[in-house]
Amino acid sequence: MWRPGSRTHLGTTLWYGLAWMAGVGGGLFVPVLTVSADESQVPTAVISTTETASEQKKATSNDVPDLAWVPPQDNFDWIQLKSGEWLKGRIRAMQDDELEFDSEELDVLTFDWKDIRQLRSAQRIDLLLNFINEPSEEKKKAEKGRSWFLVGRLPEKGEELSGIVTITPEEVRVVDGVVHTIVPRSRLQSLTPGGGKEMDYWSGNASIGLTLRSGNLEQVEYNAMFYLQRRTPATRLSLDYIGNVSSIDEVESANNHRVNLAFDLWVSGQLYLILPSLEYFKDPFQNIKRRVTAGAGLGYDIIDSTKLDWAISAGPAQQWVEFESAQPDEPTESTSGALIVASRIDWDITRRLELNLEYRGQLTKKEVGETTHHFTSTLSVELTKAIDLDISFVWDRIENPKVGDDGVQPEPDDYRLVFGFGMDF
Repeated sequence: MWRPGSRTHLGTTLWYGLAWMAGVGGGLFVPVLTVSADESQVPTAVISTTETASEQKKATSNDVPDLAWVPPQDNFDWIQLKSGEWLKGRIRAMQDDELEFDSEELDVLTFDWKDIRQLRSAQRIDLLLNFINEPSEEKKKAEKGRSWFLVGRLPEKGEELSGIVTITPEEVRVVDGVVHTIVPRSRLQSLTPGGGKEMDYWSGNASIGLTLRSGNLEQVEYNAMFYLQRRTPATRLSLDYIGNVSSIDEVESANNHRVNLAFDLWVSGQLYLILPSLEYFKDPFQNIKRRVTAGAGLGYDIIDSTKLDWAISAGPAQQWVEFESAQPDEPTESTSGALIVASRIDWDITRRLELNLEYRGQLTKKEVGETTHHFTSTLSVELTKAIDLDISFVWDRIENPKVGDDGVQPEPDDYRLVFGFGMDF
């Protein structure tokens, strides 16, 4: 062994030590320093770059992420995938066992919650605990004997927590001032950004299309669609609008508007209560001056995956209709009970291509039009990070349109193909 003041084994010691470091480096380009032990010569340095193909292959196969690495304390939220990779950005929400994450480099991504190994938030997060679904026997054994709640009282079923969040494969830690609460990860139902800023709960998108034509025919047409959503861990408020207005030679040829409002309260990971659901509809060319439908119902997520979501809902409602005109001795207003059924499919075909299919049906009595159908299909192509090209097909049908005072019954079906530019916010 080399001792201070001795140079007998200096060259050997340095050569082995640095060669060992080169081995630890996985076979990458690492300089090896060799120092001569001859006292009569000036030490010389030799750089070695020799590396075999087999060593390169071995280095690549052994290159695995370091699971012990911890992200820095900065202003970003961090998530770790099962592969060990870390991503930084902003947490948007975790509901239906899916995490939406706005990556700093990769835009908005959606992950299955089971594929997330760890999560660390820089912002305040609101969480909803779920004590309805009992964990498996394996999870119960893993939780047995652990002191999950370090400070404060035991959270109740369906209770919300709020604070800076750290999630590991086994537990969820919430820090709110001096109160530190730890719960099993299996008890986490959903989470959303919080912290007192109302705008943190909102998201949405808008799409606008405009057609102008002049010459032998003067035509103006515009189409608008927008969708707003407010999410907390336990609730979801949705508002959407679709409208179409057009005129030919200054004569109105279309003027229809539809607004839907729904408030969802999560009962479990896939089941939610809809209370209330409201719809306003207007289309003079279908002889409907205004139609209002109010109801309630239950919704359920049939398919809930990273690429494909399919939700259905149904429930009773009450409907009020005012017609533009009616036959003599017939009322221009009517009230009826209704049954509402709905279905929505969201399919991320590719990273830049998304398809949304939505259907709403209302079963009512003959006097107010019998059964009505509304179907929308929208294909969104991402042009830039902020702008999409939206191609929408809209179908509206009233099984038995009301005959007006002119004795003419409107056509039951309306079709529209809409091109527009959309923006997410």
